[in-house]
Amino acid sequence: MNLVLTMAGKYSRFRLFGNKIPKYLLPLGAETILSEIIKQYLRSALTSKIYLIANRDDQIFFPIVRSIMGKYNINYKNLIYIDDTSSQLETALTTFELLPSDQLSSPIAFANIDTVIFKRNSFFELLESGEPEIGLLDTFTGESKQYSYARIDEEFKVYDIVDKNVISQYACSGLYGFGSYSIMAKIATNLLKKNAIANFTDLYKEYILAGNNVYSTFSKDSKHTIVLGTPEEYLINIHRFK
Repeated sequence: MNLVLTMAGKYSRFRLFGNKIPKYLLPLGAETILSEIIKQYLRSALTSKIYLIANRDDQIFFPIVRSIMGKYNINYKNLIYIDDTSSQLETALTTFELLPSDQLSSPIAFANIDTVIFKRNSFFELLESGEPEIGLLDTFTGESKQYSYARIDEEFKVYDIVDKNVISQYACSGLYGFGSYSIMAKIATNLLKKNAIANFTDLYKEYILAGNNVYSTFSKDSKHTIVLGTPEEYLINIHRFK
């Protein structure tokens, strides 16, 4: 199992707020956002290998990133930096540079760097045991229009997903899974040729259109999904980590 943290964004909303360091290095109690996210994912998926994709413009902060990686015994080679991309999905495709060749057909998960997710053991267990062609989506109870939302049947099979439209209670947490990186990369590459700014929502739609099964895990407890995507959300939720 491989987990990739996509952290190559520009964090423009935080910069407008006056922040001068990458969002993932902002403090959360005695930790940083990055450290807390890694810690919680390692608790949920003990066998995961974690990789990090950062923005080249943040190189001055990489010694701090590497110190955090060292704390959790993550190989420094598991960090790469890239130039700006058009979308998180395009960023995710650079994972090819990180994975050993024998891991390209293995299950893979991608995670946002602005959401702290607790107790997602079931997500990783299901992804590990699923078919190579599946997609897996993590959801939580939401109502904000800034999230993506999925429609899910009684067997937790996803049959629709949209951006910034509250079509159900199932908000996407920013944790995305695929039964095989190579299959995901092929579909994503073809999608990006048609739409250069396509995102993970668009990718899951392509999976569904192609007849591939997309399933969802669902976390009912709001305390287990803490979104820190905007300065306001960060300030509202920072007290939870004292």
